[in-house]
Amino acid sequence: MKTRTRVNQIGTRMISVASLLFVMVILAVPPSNLAQETEAIHDGLDCSIPAKFKKSRPHPRGTPTPVQIGILIIDIDAINDAKQTYNADAFGFFSWNDPRLSEKSLGRSLEDCRVMLNEIWYPPLASVNRIKGEKLLQDFVDIDKNGTVRYKQRYSSELSSDFDFRNFPFDTQVLNTTIVSYGQDEDEIVLSVDSKSTGMLKEISVEGWSIELDDPVIRTEYVATQNRRVPRIDFRLSAKRVSGYYLWKVMVPLGFIVFMAWSVFWIDPSQIGPQIGVSTASVFTLIAYRFSLGFLLPRVAYFTRMDKYVLLSTVLVFLALGEAITTCKIAAEGKKDLALRIDRWARVIYLILFAIVITFSVLV
Repeated sequence: MKTRTRVNQIGTRMISVASLLFVMVILAVPPSNLAQETEAIHDGLDCSIPAKFKKSRPHPRGTPTPVQIGILIIDIDAINDAKQTYNADAFGFFSWNDPRLSEKSLGRSLEDCRVMLNEIWYPPLASVNRIKGEKLLQDFVDIDKNGTVRYKQRYSSELSSDFDFRNFPFDTQVLNTTIVSYGQDEDEIVLSVDSKSTGMLKEISVEGWSIELDDPVIRTEYVATQNRRVPRIDFRLSAKRVSGYYLWKVMVPLGFIVFMAWSVFWIDPSQIGPQIGVSTASVFTLIAYRFSLGFLLPRVAYFTRMDKYVLLSTVLVFLALGEAITTCKIAAEGKKDLALRIDRWARVIYLILFAIVITFSVLV
């Protein structure tokens, strides 16, 4: 009797433990997933896609597939002058029509299905100036009853762009995002801009630049190695450098060094020590300053506006040193009046030359 009672107690405990485990499993599954699975089973949702559809374009040969592309710039967080690159965070929107996936063709709608991108045909597109980056969303697509496929992806990328520094630091750079069809040519794919999805958020985190979105450029790119033309879209950002930093931190201090050298023309030419001291101090200050500028200026083979300003200012400082040595020598030979007259002319000519330097390198 006791044995039967004990067996009953053990059985009751096992049933309780099994019930508890069942409840825990039910709670561990998200309600939304359960609801979706139940709804799919209840409605008999069929999301299967014939494998042959992903192996070929949706349109016959001779009829290109229209593909719309839109880009929403979320942020530009860095522009690197030395590497000629920029970092962008953006959404890419892609849409095309595949009549084979329509409700009319399949006999059922895929609107409520979660379809992976690799389950269907999609246009072979790539950003050719993208150096590195990552996708931040899963590769799901939305398909409506007419067979229109919409794919959205968020990209965090480092992209290259050709910079032109001739007007540095008053330059405006074009930041390109170039998308091409690398697998099919212009007879197979036609690219267009999805203007509703293309734009840029107002607040951009990069400092020292004013950025605006320009009109995209649609064209074809000739691939010589394959002897064919492929469709291409350039989404362009116009980045204007805010030159205030370089104006106040580089150009104005350099101007003070130039005026420091100019002060030598006001010293009596017979005072050899003060004249040579001021001139050499100006030269040494300029040389030290130029070393520090090496970390701020872009390293390019051609001359920028800043390079012209620095070089011509350097020439003026050395001319002041040469004039000081010359007038000291003339004064030492007993021709002090001539030396003073040269100094008076030098004061005016030096300012005129500096004004020409500013006009030539900054204003023109």
